[in-house]
Amino acid sequence: MSLAIASGVLASILVLGLSLEHTINATGQSALIAKQAPKNVDWVAFAHDVLTKENKNFILVAFRSGVLTLRGDVQEIGERARAMSLVKQAIMKEETHVGQVLAFDNQITLAGKRLDDAPDAASTLGSQPTSLACQTAYDTLLDGRVIQFGSGSAVLSEESKPLLNALADVAKRCKTYLVELGGHTDARGDATANQALSERRAQSVADYLVTKSVPASLLEVTGYGETRPKDTRDNAKAQAKNRRIEFKIKHEVKP
Repeated sequence: MSLAIASGVLASILVLGLSLEHTINATGQSALIAKQAPKNVDWVAFAHDVLTKENKNFILVAFRSGVLTLRGDVQEIGERARAMSLVKQAIMKEETHVGQVLAFDNQITLAGKRLDDAPDAASTLGSQPTSLACQTAYDTLLDGRVIQFGSGSAVLSEESKPLLNALADVAKRCKTYLVELGGHTDARGDATANQALSERRAQSVADYLVTKSVPASLLEVTGYGETRPKDTRDNAKAQAKNRRIEFKIKHEVKP
């Protein structure tokens, strides 16, 4: 074999080797990326399959904005709790639920009667949630829901207790973060009085959370009065939106 031919063969082998190495590396990298990337799970179908296996396919499943909701009607309260427990446990075993399923909402009626349950946003957080996960949990619970008070007072409405309990569960999971409870009012009446009312209402929420074993040291109470409206229109719907308590993560609490 001539030197020129040998050199050509060697060059071809080197090129082939580089090509194979590149292909293997690319394949390995793609496999790693695929392993790390979350699966695009159809959570409605997933939950429905779980319920069908337990002969509960009459329960309807919905999934919107990270909240998985069960609807239907049962005759026994235990059956209602069992349906949600089955779905929750199955989803929690799936690592890919993190960041996708943010809360569980049990809207199954009991003999046609609706129960005042609030969504469970604490179970999805795990034992060491990030500040972003905690903020998302608070936002999920307060999306379309408002803590109610007596008219012109800081007395908590009984119908808001389930929501407050759900918020307390999140606060206890998020025990390494200071959270601001910001009170807001609508613009009706005197601005000074509204400022004071917003502070009293935020404090009422903090006091209730403490009764549910949330450390007071994790809660910062602030009143904003009428200065930060969510809706600037002058109608009853806008005013209802503006009367609210917001939960905002401030910073991590050092032990």
